[in-house]
Amino acid sequence: MPVNRNALIRFRTIDDCLRNRQRRWTLEDLIEACSEALYEYEGIDKGVSKRSVQMDLQLMRSDKLGYNAPIVVLEKKYYTYEDPDYSITNIPLTEQDLGKLTEVVEILRQFKGFSHFQELSGMVHRLENKVYAAKTNTESVIDFEKNEDLKGLEHIDTLYQAIINKQPLLFKYRS
Repeated sequence: MPVNRNALIRFRTIDDCLRNRQRRWTLEDLIEACSEALYEYEGIDKGVSKRSVQMDLQLMRSDKLGYNAPIVVLEKKYYTYEDPDYSITNIPLTEQDLGKLTEVVEILRQFKGFSHFQELSGMVHRLENKVYAAKTNTESVIDFEKNEDLKGLEHIDTLYQAIINKQPLLFKYRS
């Protein structure tokens, strides 16, 4: 199920509201907050429908997006998180997530020398720090040569998966 940018803005807004325990949030308050956020970030002034916010709350409660948000309704009227420390931005990564992120970091790290990827270097560094803060450092699996005329990159994923899975391969060399 694809989630568009407007939905992500609504999710973040609802999350901010439900974490704010200084106020009690009705469905109408959440609708108003989401409408204001969409206007602020996207210039959309048509507002948000009641149904959209209800569906957002339902999606946030479910595991479809991995949130499993502990949203409760108090006095049949006020929405809040059951756990006061919960936030959709603080969801812990699973071991599978960490494994994939580690692979991504190892691949992205190889592009640091390419001028085309200079803008990515800061992002790669931050991603490295996040992943390695959550998991111990592992050995690099692939080391790309810094050659812009490099051929055969279409086979990289197959080779990479074989290396990760310790699967033997047979190569035929052609010059």
